[in-house]
Amino acid sequence: MSTEDKEKFSIVNAASRDVITCHVNDSLPKVAKLMVDNWISSVFVKDDNNKVVGIITDGVIFRLVAKEKDPRVYKAGDVMVRDIITVSEDVSMDELRTLFDKTKVKRVGVVNKQGQIVGVISKKWVNQFKKYTRYYEIQLQPKDTAEKRV
Repeated sequence: MSTEDKEKFSIVNAASRDVITCHVNDSLPKVAKLMVDNWISSVFVKDDNNKVVGIITDGVIFRLVAKEKDPRVYKAGDVMVRDIITVSEDVSMDELRTLFDKTKVKRVGVVNKQGQIVGVISKKWVNQFKKYTRYYEIQLQPKDTAEKRV
């Protein structure tokens, strides 16, 4: 990859840009429906000021059910994880690998310079990328300049 390509590439180009959110007052069944309808395992939670204040994962819902708690009585704000781990758009793959290796998180939010979440990247994706770079020389390209193949 040339120096020019490295300057153009941002991890946000590899992140899923379909960031699904809910409101802190949304019911847990509504959050679960968002996950099912969008084939995702986490939803970011926003407050009244449209600021992301937490994340709900499918694991949070599974743990409630496993404890025989009724998920219908909980709101997103009641069960969300408040310690959200985010990375900037210019984080390197090595930094991402280190972050995932040192923490238990399975996904992180990618934030722009204004602090807004613009994507989500998973540990699974990073590990797959790591696996394939052992065998192939992979050239990353920004989405807007990548060739579309039929």
